[in-house]
Amino acid sequence: MINLDERFLILHEESGVSFFFRNADQLDTIATQISRDGLGSYEFPTPAIIIYLAREAGGLFLDVGANTGLLSLVAAAANPLIRVVAFEPLESVRLLLGANVAANPALAPRITIESIGLSNKAGTSCFYETINDVGLVTTSSSLELSHAESIGVYQEQTIETETLDRWSERLSSLPIRLIKIDVEGHEYAVLEGGQKTIAKNRPYLTIEVLGHAGLESINRFLIEADYIDFAIAPSGLRHCASVAHHFDAWNHLLCPSEKAAQVLRMVRHLGIDMSLV
Repeated sequence: MINLDERFLILHEESGVSFFFRNADQLDTIATQISRDGLGSYEFPTPAIIIYLAREAGGLFLDVGANTGLLSLVAAAANPLIRVVAFEPLESVRLLLGANVAANPALAPRITIESIGLSNKAGTSCFYETINDVGLVTTSSSLELSHAESIGVYQEQTIETETLDRWSERLSSLPIRLIKIDVEGHEYAVLEGGQKTIAKNRPYLTIEVLGHAGLESINRFLIEADYIDFAIAPSGLRHCASVAHHFDAWNHLLCPSEKAAQVLRMVRHLGIDMSLV
């Protein structure tokens, strides 16, 4: 049984954002890193970008592939008016996500947890839970078999899937302003299943690009939806003509073309560099 009692305070000193998080018997590698080195050490400068955009955009933040909930809590703590929906289909991880949300009673009422996976089809799908030999919380489970095979040992289970377009039909009038998609190679399918919703709301998107799978579909989305790609590297943002895998910049910010000026203001505010690739 994992110990869910111990918690520690995460404080992002530059922004003043703070919340509690749990380390689940030292089995959550993300929590271990942040408790040791601070929030700014995690995929720098992604947390600062999420904080800035959450404060600017407001509305609804969708955390697709929430894992144990770090960025859901970052966004909720950054803006008292924002609401968060965290999608996490893997039950064992969702338990830890729920515990982290519950550790923050002031934030919890604004965070909804969904047990479905977002994809390009609704129904049931095979989900591949990657397994490590020391019991660490998985961060690489996926709807993509090829990704699970590249990691190593995995076990198959069935989950409920939904498209973003079908799911968003049940929403109230609250606009979707920011979406984070980190689903281990399945990002292209989430975009395919959410084209109408994205066209209607024009949110900022952050996505993870681990390799070359799905790049053709992602770049087609970029053109058809009129979005601009910025690779998020430790050295700053790279304005790219198309989405590609960068060995030092797995996360990308996809920005509606009409909001490019806001990204430039963000870069200046955060004091990070911008380059053209």
